[in-house]
Amino acid sequence: MIRAVTLSRLAAAFAMFGLATACNEPQSPTSPTPKASLLPWGGTIAVVNTTTGSDPDPNGYEVWVDDSYSQSPGSNGVSYFNGLSQGDHKVSLIMVAANCLVTATVNGVTAVDNPRNVSISAAETATTNFDVGCASVGSLVVGTNTTGVDLDADGYTVLVDGSGQPVATNGSVTFTGLATGNHSVALSGAAQNCTVSGANPQSGTVMAGGMTSVTFSLSCAPIGSGSGGLTVTTSTTGYNLDPDGYTVTIDGTNSQPIATNGNVTFTAPAGANPVALSGVAANCTVSVANPQTVPVSAGGAATTTFAVTCGAPPPAEVSGHVQLGWGSAAPGNGVQTFDFDVRADLTGRFTGTDYGDIHPSGRPASLTTDPVADPATSFTAYRNASPSKCQDPTRGVEFDAVGRGDEGDLRSYTVQVCDDDPRTGSGGSGVDFFSVYIAVGGYGRSGIPTSGDIVKR
Repeated sequence: MIRAVTLSRLAAAFAMFGLATACNEPQSPTSPTPKASLLPWGGTIAVVNTTTGSDPDPNGYEVWVDDSYSQSPGSNGVSYFNGLSQGDHKVSLIMVAANCLVTATVNGVTAVDNPRNVSISAAETATTNFDVGCASVGSLVVGTNTTGVDLDADGYTVLVDGSGQPVATNGSVTFTGLATGNHSVALSGAAQNCTVSGANPQSGTVMAGGMTSVTFSLSCAPIGSGSGGLTVTTSTTGYNLDPDGYTVTIDGTNSQPIATNGNVTFTAPAGANPVALSGVAANCTVSVANPQTVPVSAGGAATTTFAVTCGAPPPAEVSGHVQLGWGSAAPGNGVQTFDFDVRADLTGRFTGTDYGDIHPSGRPASLTTDPVADPATSFTAYRNASPSKCQDPTRGVEFDAVGRGDEGDLRSYTVQVCDDDPRTGSGGSGVDFFSVYIAVGGYGRSGIPTSGDIVKR
């Protein structure tokens, strides 16, 4: 007798069968056209699939009999296969998401029961139940931050509940499809001269549909003894050079400012010293490895150079995450939220949601412009000032766009914003302002954001 498993038992089954993988569904073979009757006589198999738990598969499944005949019920449904010969038949449920398990519990032991054999006699109807239990899943990002000298050359290994992935000495790896709850996260493979600061292993708590991060900090001691000189030089070409220069950091901890074309000298421990250049303007590119590793010998003098090329400055840009109206952003409240990052080259994204305007679908009204994901939407104009709305017009931006509503319609609209809030470092003396107007229907909302911020660059 097959019966649904509880979520706690399901989680144990996931651990047992090692199914902590991404929620992407596997590819299925091409499905033949389902047949109402395979033979003019014979028996019938009724296949019932019932889904319980969190994050059920939204696309349903495919039921196959003898790898030859299929039907596509939903996550909860019944499929009938008529005209089958008597005897044993292989019945499979496929297209099951990785966070779901088809299980059977017999004598207190839970096991996967898919595919299975179903026996029928002539003119008999046999019923089999596929009980699918789904568990909420999330992702865990594990990062490493290593400082010091003579860093581990081949990186480390991250283990989550015993399952490992390689990771660089300064990098990150992502584990997807993990069941919600606490997971043991361990770092191994560190060289003898490198020490983990803090607990190892750590505990990472995965939230349903979310992404949690865990970081391991390590420091590496020089393998040799003594010290030497390390001179770092910058060579910057192009135009619109970075006016405030850069910062050079060795060993992850020792930093000095450096001009766009200049040099600085460090006293560095003997060994392989990591050297990084930071503070590079967005229109400039470091054309050599960054960071790089420079060997320093005791009593010696080592050198390295960072070549930087600068071009045109990035286009003007305005971004923000703001709310108009008081209260929580929940359906039925007179609150609007707006997220945007729009540039003068007419790229970016904008989305707005009005929680006080509930459509028949039960969803709040929304409007999105994302030319990459939806080419029918676009930004059509960008004006790098807003003299009619801002105390300081140079702190304003206006842009025109075409967006798609949550019901599929396309609408033109205009947004006016002001970055007058001195908290942004803009030097403004007033407060931020947001306004949106949709010509069709005469929809307009404007005011001082009750939360969030607007930043003009």
